[in-house]
Amino acid sequence: MPIGRGAMDVVQREIATYSLEPLDRLVRRDWGYFPETQRRWKAEGWSGSYDEFLLDEDPYAEDLIHLVGIDVPLVPAFAEETVETTEDHILVRTLAGAIEKFPRNKVRWEEAMPEYIRHPVEGREDWFGIVKPRLDPDTPERWADFRARAEGVRAGIEAGRKLYQGMGIGAYMFLRALLGPEGVLLAFYDDPALVRDMMETWLKLLKSCLLRVQVKVPFFKFLVGEDISYKNGPLISPAMMREFLFPYYHDLIGSLRKGQGEPMHAEVDTDGNVDALIPLYTEVGFDTFRPFEVAAGCDVVRHAREHPRLIMSGGIDKRVLAAGPEAIDAEVRRIIPHMAKRGGYIPTCDHTVPSNVSYESYRYYRKLVTALDAAR
Repeated sequence: MPIGRGAMDVVQREIATYSLEPLDRLVRRDWGYFPETQRRWKAEGWSGSYDEFLLDEDPYAEDLIHLVGIDVPLVPAFAEETVETTEDHILVRTLAGAIEKFPRNKVRWEEAMPEYIRHPVEGREDWFGIVKPRLDPDTPERWADFRARAEGVRAGIEAGRKLYQGMGIGAYMFLRALLGPEGVLLAFYDDPALVRDMMETWLKLLKSCLLRVQVKVPFFKFLVGEDISYKNGPLISPAMMREFLFPYYHDLIGSLRKGQGEPMHAEVDTDGNVDALIPLYTEVGFDTFRPFEVAAGCDVVRHAREHPRLIMSGGIDKRVLAAGPEAIDAEVRRIIPHMAKRGGYIPTCDHTVPSNVSYESYRYYRKLVTALDAAR
């Protein structure tokens, strides 16, 4: 990576990172921290200030339209409510209309993964009668206070203080959230017309909303939450991706890039092994990936050699942070010098920092990343 530029601010550094250009130093941020991790650290003496972790200010402005998340962005959403309670479990209707089962006294997605009792779409009646009408891009509730907020974001961008990141639920994640992982696979064969109608609805929602935002603010980056892979590779075949996902991605990304003069990066966020996914998603215009989950066989050093123009974020094994200084040293010293020289890399954990990582171990990790970067 070309090093040697004078001091840069967070916006300049972000732009240079994604452009594979010279940097003064690496971007300093991390993926995030579970609430129980933060509670543990406070019990161990953390003040609650992130400044001591030597992190940069967030270079991105607020999101102007909510289109990304675990749940499909329905408007109006379903009322989140408890539908049944047993001695050991609780059944909850989600904002997207699914029914999920959790152990009692556990927080959704923070302390327990759900067991799906019912997905939002279990037949054509659910889709056409209940869910699809809630995915209208022009529903007024989607645009509450949009004009005033957009003007504030635009002012920050024009002053060089912020960048804008458009976000959306990924094409596969959209289908999976509505049909469930098994339901998607069956629908590809049993009812491809339904899948195509769902994908046309996804495209209309994201394209209409994002182009409307883009009129107000240029996109530095477009990020999709996809989660299309597991430990050993993709959850669906390349043939299914090319048939049911990629035509819509081609349209969406092409339209967004055509809608502005400034270059726009496109980023995939997926857990699991990405070996087969990188060349596939590159076909439709994605140029950056995260978070490179090490437990699934990802290795940012290897991926960097295989894909020299790929922009990367993540790849530091969160499990290692719980193992103490010696293990942290080995992991960080293997990655940072190589990736700093190569460029196009933001060092973060390979997902949210779990609660088995102590406050002292995390501080040690952040200080080591910073020291190795400064020593180049």
